[in-house]
Amino acid sequence: MNTMGHGLRLRTTGVLVLSILAMGAIMAIGQQKPLPSVASASVPFYPRVPQQAHIEGVVRLRISTDGNRVAAVEVESGQPILAQAAQENVKTWQFEPHTATTFETTFHYKLLPSKCDAECNNCDSVEKPSVLLQLPSDVEVNAKELMVCDSASGKSRP
Repeated sequence: MNTMGHGLRLRTTGVLVLSILAMGAIMAIGQQKPLPSVASASVPFYPRVPQQAHIEGVVRLRISTDGNRVAAVEVESGQPILAQAAQENVKTWQFEPHTATTFETTFHYKLLPSKCDAECNNCDSVEKPSVLLQLPSDVEVNAKELMVCDSASGKSRP
């Protein structure tokens, strides 16, 4: 009997904790403006010059909409050459009709390490290039690191 009562108390406490957590999540969601839904967008790419120069990083943009399209884009942080590519991509976004709003978007540009065999052939990365879109808040662009091979020494370098 004592064991059953203890088990019931634990279940009740667990339900209470879950209810409090759920209420906190609902309150947090209620305090934020909903993000507009992206109806169409061009696929972002890793710009060739930063790829060749081995430049990667995070770009943060502040986007203002007019209710259908991007009205203004401000760079909050990031490498200028990557920020330019992110800005150009964001300008292609079209939204489902919504109340004009402003929100932040983050672009992550990452180079995937490449490995070459001893003769500088078959240079490839373990991971495949990819684009992950979690629009409108997050974009991830992964590209292969470009390798330069010195055929005289048989060595490759980024």
